[in-house]
Amino acid sequence: MECNAKLQSTEKENLPAMFSGAVEDVAMYANSDFCVPLQKYVDADTEGWQELDDTWDALRSAYSDGQGNLIGYPIGYSYPNIFYNADLLKKAGVDPASIQSFDDLYDASKTIVDGGFATYGIGFFANGAMFNVALGREGVQAYNNENGLNGQPVTECLYDSDTTVHDSIYNMLSIYQKMGAEKLCVPYGADYQSEIIPQMASGDCAMMMGVISMTTKVLDAAAGNFEVGVIPMPSASESGKRTGEPAAGTGTYVCDNGNEKAMQGAYEFIKFASTGEQAGYFASATGYIAPNQEAYDSAAYKTYREETFPGISVVYDSLAKSDSSATNPYVAISNEMRDANKVAMETAATDPTADINTVITTAKDSIQEALDIYNQSNS
Repeated sequence: MECNAKLQSTEKENLPAMFSGAVEDVAMYANSDFCVPLQKYVDADTEGWQELDDTWDALRSAYSDGQGNLIGYPIGYSYPNIFYNADLLKKAGVDPASIQSFDDLYDASKTIVDGGFATYGIGFFANGAMFNVALGREGVQAYNNENGLNGQPVTECLYDSDTTVHDSIYNMLSIYQKMGAEKLCVPYGADYQSEIIPQMASGDCAMMMGVISMTTKVLDAAAGNFEVGVIPMPSASESGKRTGEPAAGTGTYVCDNGNEKAMQGAYEFIKFASTGEQAGYFASATGYIAPNQEAYDSAAYKTYREETFPGISVVYDSLAKSDSSATNPYVAISNEMRDANKVAMETAATDPTADINTVITTAKDSIQEALDIYNQSNS
């Protein structure tokens, strides 16, 4: 958010030629004055970009607008997921593959805590983006105009006006509330790095909902004392296909600073960073997902998959079975959306008396106000 604010307020001649930003902010960048969509350079590229052609479909679409025009390219594909202590879950009789929805997550956590296998079933990464991820997993589009991807801008947040959207959100927030009230989870808002991961390492917490870029920290903390497993992000409810693969993490973008040679150089660097050797090494060193087939097949990433984290194969199995039903909301008010979503989750998880319908409406009203202001200012 700080980077976005600086890019928006800096004079053109003082801007960099390239910047990094979250995938949820793609619409913001596409509609900004400081970003040049990568598609401009792709269309003019006579050499071709094989790695782009071999990028996972779910990921490429997340960095494109509704017409398929590429806005940026991932430097760190961070996959939303749940890490778990495989040894602990086995003792508790919990099959990690059975955790596909928030309902399943509640049941698993209750089994673990009530059985005395750990103090907490799970700790949550307190980030508003996880709200959209859970909806995307089952293909729920929470904004009109197909989440803003049918060529028309988003004008309405559907949290409490669309039955399917409302019911999925209500179910998810109700589970947050039950888990908080029954002390099945680490208190919501705990820092994942300084609080939740250490509790996983000590055996006090069985699972952590986060993103795959946290892998290295989790593995280092476990220090080989137990097997670390990973499963895809569960869906908000048991409805829907649950075959969507929401993208997370950060991408690189060309910044319009008026220096055409520098901007072309930024594009060439983005291509270079996507090559198998470079992207494969980056993924293996950080824990991010390999963004394309060349990176996945690279020697560095092959060693990582086989020797450092064999459990990562579950993610690629899920990606291979995925479809395009998960779409990040293509909205330019992504900062306000994340903030409202985080408040909703935090309120539900920390206040056992909170009325979930009121929590949903409050989040919707906050997002709708930001949408209205943005659309009025850019009409």
